[in-house]
Amino acid sequence: MLTSQFFKKNEKANQVFYHVAVFTNGSTDEDTSQAWTDQLMDAAENVATAEWIIAEEYDTGELAILKERFPAVDQQQPFFQINEIDYTEIQKEVEKMESTQKWRKFFNLIPLTDYLDIEDRIVSDASKSLLCTNDLDEAERFLVKQASIG
Repeated sequence: MLTSQFFKKNEKANQVFYHVAVFTNGSTDEDTSQAWTDQLMDAAENVATAEWIIAEEYDTGELAILKERFPAVDQQQPFFQINEIDYTEIQKEVEKMESTQKWRKFFNLIPLTDYLDIEDRIVSDASKSLLCTNDLDEAERFLVKQASIG
């Protein structure tokens, strides 16, 4: 019994998790966005974070990168971006930030928002997106397929 629990913990530790960004236009209601998010998060239990973004208010540079990498995506319609969460990269960036603010870190004065900004920047990096699509079902199939691989 202990052995199987040990292996289950290791399997969980090695599982790959994803970030899903649901891009909408200003006219998409919150219930629809929530339903899409729930569907993707429940698809394969490998989505750790998700967010809703109004495309018109998002970083134009990141949108340009997505358009270049995924030209078939109509950014005027709702679309879905999926990125693998790179915990090593997040930790590296946190350590870099903390090394430049040693006294603030020592006195625990680095705001939580600084840590969250690092995480958000890394998990939503358009240059590292694995999938960007207007098709909710395609996004769901992608997550299910990734779960079966990992």
